[in-house]
Amino acid sequence: MSMPVCCTEYKNEHISTPLILSFDETLTFFPFVLEFYDWRDGLAMYRAYPDGHRELLEGSCSFYIEHIESLAGGKAWIDSIPVQLVHKARAYADLGVYMLKIAAMSDKARYLLSQRPILLYLVCERYPLDHEQVLTLCELGQRAILSSLGLASSRSALRFIDRIQSDFSTRSVVIVIHRLLDPETIMFTLFRHYQTITTLTLQIYLQWPTLTGTKLGFYLMTASPRERLRINQILSDVFQLGYRVLDVDSVRRIHAVTSYDALKQLHDRWLIAQRTTKFVPDPSCDKTYEIPFAGNSNIVPILNYQQLENEGMEQNHYVAIYHNRIIKGEYFVYKMHMPERVTIGLKRHYLANGRVSETYTVDQIQARNNRMPSYETLETVYSWLDSMKSVKP
Repeated sequence: MSMPVCCTEYKNEHISTPLILSFDETLTFFPFVLEFYDWRDGLAMYRAYPDGHRELLEGSCSFYIEHIESLAGGKAWIDSIPVQLVHKARAYADLGVYMLKIAAMSDKARYLLSQRPILLYLVCERYPLDHEQVLTLCELGQRAILSSLGLASSRSALRFIDRIQSDFSTRSVVIVIHRLLDPETIMFTLFRHYQTITTLTLQIYLQWPTLTGTKLGFYLMTASPRERLRINQILSDVFQLGYRVLDVDSVRRIHAVTSYDALKQLHDRWLIAQRTTKFVPDPSCDKTYEIPFAGNSNIVPILNYQQLENEGMEQNHYVAIYHNRIIKGEYFVYKMHMPERVTIGLKRHYLANGRVSETYTVDQIQARNNRMPSYETLETVYSWLDSMKSVKP
C-alpha cells in the first residue's frame, strides 16, 4: 500500500472521491457538509459550504468508527485504512476517527497508534481541535509526550499504560487514568502487581481505593457480578464493625479475604463481639476538624466526629473509620448534595522527606450504600477540587 500524502489538506486535488456527511440544518444549524477523503489522501477532512467554499477540519469530527461504517460509502472509506490501525482505534469512542486521521498524517503518530494507542489518545484528548499541536507532540519521545501533558513520565508510567486493557467509552475511565498518572502522587504505582488493568479494575479502584493491590481487590476482579454485589452490600458494614470492636488488625483481615463467605464469617464474628464490647469513642472526638478547603453551598466539609458518624449512618458506609486520620490532618471528608448525594474523601500527600505537602487528591467518592457515582458526579467533584487547588489551604 502506498504511503498517505501528508500535505493533501493544503491542496484542492485529491485521488479519492470524498465520503460526504451531511446534516439536517434545521436541527444542527450546520450550513455545510463534511468531506472525508480516504487513506490515499491522508484522510483529509473539510467543511464544504453551498457557495463552494471549503475549509480544513483541523480537529476531531466526533464520529464513531461504527457510525461512519453504517453510512452509505462509509465501509469503503474505513476499508481504505490499514486494518490493524482501525482495530486499535475502535476502543477510543468519538476520538477513534481523529486518531486515524492523525496516524495518516504522521509516521510517529502511526507508530503510537500501533504500539501505544493510549498515549496517542491522551494527546488527541488534550487537543481535540488542533491537529497541528497533536502532530507536534507526536514528534517527541514518549516520555517527553507524557511530561508535556503534565503526567508522570517515568518508564514505570509507560509500563502502567501498556497494562491497561479498557475501552474508553465512558468519561470516568479517562478521569481515573489522568488521576493515577498525576506526577505528584504517582498513584499508578498501586497497580504494580497487576498484569492487566481492565475497566473493572479501574471501577473497583474508584469505588474502593484501599482494596487496590490487596487479595480482596484481586478477588473482586475475577468474581462473578453476583458475588461482587454480595460483597459490596456488606463490605462497608464489615469495615465499620472492625472499627467498633477495636480490632487493630481489622483492615488487614478484611484485605486478606478472598470470598463472600469468608467476609460474611468475619462480619458475623465481629457482630457478636460488638454486642459484648462497649464502644468508647476516642478522647479526640470532641475536637473540631481543621479542613483545607471551605467547600461551598453544594460541597460541605465534615467538621467533627459527630458529623462524621451521622454521615456514615445517613449514607450507610464506614467513613467514621477515618476519624484518627482526620485529626492528624491526613484525611478530610466532605458531603455533596448535587447532582447526587455522595461522600467525598480527600487524602493529603507527603513529600519524599516525610513532611506533609499541600497536595490533595480524591481518595473516594461514595454514593449511598457504596454505589458507584455517576459520570456527572465525578466531573463535579474533580472540577471542584481543581478549582480549590488554586486556593492556598
